[in-house]
Amino acid sequence: MYGDAESGVVLVIAHRGASGNAPENTLAAFRKAVALGATFIETDLQLSRDARFVAIHDGTVNRTTNGQGSVHDMTLADLRRLDAGSWFGSEFAGERIPTLEEILEFSKKNDVVFYLEIKPGSAWGGEHALIGALRDSGEIPRAVVISFDAAIVLNVRKIEPTLMTGLLYNGQIENPLDKAVEIGARQLVVRGDLVTPALIAQAKKKDLHVVCWTVNNPAHMRMLIAAGVDGIMSDYPDENEGRRAGRRGAARRGHQGGVLTQRGRRAYDQA
Repeated sequence: MYGDAESGVVLVIAHRGASGNAPENTLAAFRKAVALGATFIETDLQLSRDARFVAIHDGTVNRTTNGQGSVHDMTLADLRRLDAGSWFGSEFAGERIPTLEEILEFSKKNDVVFYLEIKPGSAWGGEHALIGALRDSGEIPRAVVISFDAAIVLNVRKIEPTLMTGLLYNGQIENPLDKAVEIGARQLVVRGDLVTPALIAQAKKKDLHVVCWTVNNPAHMRMLIAAGVDGIMSDYPDENEGRRAGRRGAARRGHQGGVLTQRGRRAYDQA
């Protein structure tokens, strides 16, 4: 069963890894998240010019590397030459933009579930390549594919119906709950300030889980937990943050067949 308020468990998901402690969307950030106890990590995927998935949030490399230019205009070799760590701190100099293959290997080695956000306009048919990579690596059970683009989510569901999917929502569409159901998503991944008890109640009626992003303030976490969210993405996914937000304890959870199933994965008890 996916973590939810009714079961007393709310998942804490490391947003772009432990991006408050290490350069976002790097293996260093993923390692830090695991060191802090996270077993759910969110990252962003885009395609390079030669159709290779890499982990980077922005459409350009300008903010998070020492390079300049559009991700889509660069080959994988171009992107891998960039320093993706020094902007955050000198101790991270030499960190590289991870490939999808590295992410899946990290997932397998560390038993981590990855939320893989596909940026709108970045897939151009890459859904088949993504699902192929997940199948080849055996990581379908440890992946959740999310996107603001409903067409991408729908395509992913058509290709691999057992894969957990979610529709990202920041106010860009009307009737997001109906749209999520229409495309077969199991989760609505909502900007934190848009979450209301009414939205959560309506989602439950439609058998949708509600995950919110990006929440770093303990008071805000408490409010969202009280409202009944199922998961919270945070730049600081450590247990102390969870306790300050009013959670205690730890349970481990996993998932398969599009539904998260209890098998010992860390989350935080709401009680």
